Amino acid sequence: MMMNRLCAVWMAFLCLATINVFAGPGYRDHQQLTQSIRSLAEKQPDLVSVQSLGVTAGGKDIWLIAIGAGDITQKPAIALVGGVSGDHLLGTEIALGFAEWLTESMGQQSVRHLLDSLTFFVVPDVSPDARAQFFAPLRYERFGNANPTDLDRDGRIGEDPYDDLNADGLITLMRVKDPTGKWIRHPEDERIMIKANPEQGERGQFHLFSEGIDRDKDGQFNEDGEEGVFFNKNFTFDYPVFERGAGEHPVSEIETRAIADFLFAAKNVFAVVSFGPANNLTHPLSYNERNAGGRIITGWLEQDVRMNRMVSHAYSQHVDTEGAAEVGGSPGDFFQWAYFHYGRLSFSTPGWWVPPAGENGRAHENPEVNFLRWAENEGIQDVFVPWTRVDHPDFPGREVEVGGIAPFVMKNPPEPMISAITEQHVAFMLHLASLRPSIDILNIKTEQLGRNLFRITADIANTGALPATSQLGQRVRWVQKPVVRLEMDRRQEIISGKPIDIIQELEGHSAAERTWLVRGSGTVTIRAGSESAGFRQVEIKL
Repeated sequence: MMMNRLCAVWMAFLCLATINVFAGPGYRDHQQLTQSIRSLAEKQPDLVSVQSLGVTAGGKDIWLIAIGAGDITQKPAIALVGGVSGDHLLGTEIALGFAEWLTESMGQQSVRHLLDSLTFFVVPDVSPDARAQFFAPLRYERFGNANPTDLDRDGRIGEDPYDDLNADGLITLMRVKDPTGKWIRHPEDERIMIKANPEQGERGQFHLFSEGIDRDKDGQFNEDGEEGVFFNKNFTFDYPVFERGAGEHPVSEIETRAIADFLFAAKNVFAVVSFGPANNLTHPLSYNERNAGGRIITGWLEQDVRMNRMVSHAYSQHVDTEGAAEVGGSPGDFFQWAYFHYGRLSFSTPGWWVPPAGENGRAHENPEVNFLRWAENEGIQDVFVPWTRVDHPDFPGREVEVGGIAPFVMKNPPEPMISAITEQHVAFMLHLASLRPSIDILNIKTEQLGRNLFRITADIANTGALPATSQLGQRVRWVQKPVVRLEMDRRQEIISGKPIDIIQELEGHSAAERTWLVRGSGTVTIRAGSESAGFRQVEIKL
């Protein structure tokens, strides 16, 4: 009966997720984002709280939205993180859109039940300084924060910024005609540049650079602009030492330290969902015995890979994944840190991909050609800057043109599409919530073995589909595992069995049996659980 009721509740959630409750605000700048976030707490102050985890060097708050009923630290939680990469605005809108959906739907009894048993921690934008470049007078895909940094490590800071040579407010590409170049026009779309393949008899005709001027005369363009450390390169796992944008040391930045400190304190988080370049939701990771079995673990453990496959299947049930590509983690990124060093199941997705635009529904092998064909089919304008001749001080008397695909458009869909994409991810998040670990105490049996001597047997069960802790989390000593306690009064004593016992492993839909011999009549209490899997207690009359 209870299981049927729970199934009905989750089906109700999934049905609710198909209702369009989004106003379609488009991409919001930081001020608009702040106003939207604050309004959530004003609408539902008993269930929604908002706080700043820190203020960036650019003066922008890193907002946390906590959604749940009662003590939100004592229930399983999902952390939802957007803005992992500064060029990925969609992730911020999906994360905030999910928080807005929950807030708008709290009148539904099913949503109230959900928030009685689960907490959501939503951080919509962890790269506010970088994301702000989308709204700036000069638009380019920015990854770094506002901390002044010597990106090219030449002893100077910001000496080679971006230059808008064609005065269109966008930074695109610059091609220089030269027989020693390595680039040619794509044979099927001359707007797109590709590298020449000498093995096929192709000969390069152009050099290709980022649009700009070589101000420090080192042969590079825009390599030391007005941006600092990249959020998605500044974490401790596989830290890319001395790489551009990685920072002076891991977690050196306000943004990375803020999210790491918060999550380490949030012991009840069982899964992290982030929106960024990595993608293990449309294409789950594979088990690599060598990487998973080394002294330093660099591959997902086998049980966690199985969980990845299960959650990936759930994702494909709700989200249109046509055109999605497999993208693994990158050095120093948040997605891998959340698994390998935080010890939680970590799921990441870009949230949207350019659909196939070729014949028979197949994507063109060149993603840029595919994108332009798709945009043309959909009637989407202003995605390409036509190649235009410019006079360039670094190439006097030579043919130099500026143009190319506009920044941001291949990673972020047109604004009218945001609502539908967010609805799909709301449905997925509710499905993921239904898989959460949940501790229960079942099959309780008491036997009187003699005068005032009793045997108590119980199954400590995980009725959820996901494990109480990830397999990797079981190896990380500070990740809290389920604890079983048998509490008695002073007239009773335990003859055998542990008064406090830790369950090292409790997979989904599994149970661990515990037995105690107790001398003395009266009432005993079994308490079991953990912050990330929930708590349960029962009283037994002996």
